[in-house]
Amino acid sequence: MVTLDATVECVEDKYFLKINVEQGPVTIPLSDDNPNAVKSAFNKLIKRIRIGEFTVKLDKVGEDLFSMVANEYLAQLNREIQEVHSQMQEYGLVKMEQAR
Repeated sequence: MVTLDATVECVEDKYFLKINVEQGPVTIPLSDDNPNAVKSAFNKLIKRIRIGEFTVKLDKVGEDLFSMVANEYLAQLNREIQEVHSQMQEYGLVKMEQAR
């Protein structure tokens, strides 16, 4: 199983979780209420799940609130990724090739 790296980034006082997917970074807002950005990020992750199961790991868990929130968020996201991948396999929606 592939492990993808993630980082917490701050841009103009807004915090984001950036997941480094092979097809390009997936950015999830942590400090901003932006449902469209979250929806877009999850659509990209679902496309990646079709290629193969993966986990996401935070590069560095800092002592700040957003790093700790991101770490917990990723723990839950990893469980969801496994569940969605299993369901996609059941319905034949997973590509047979593996990601590298």
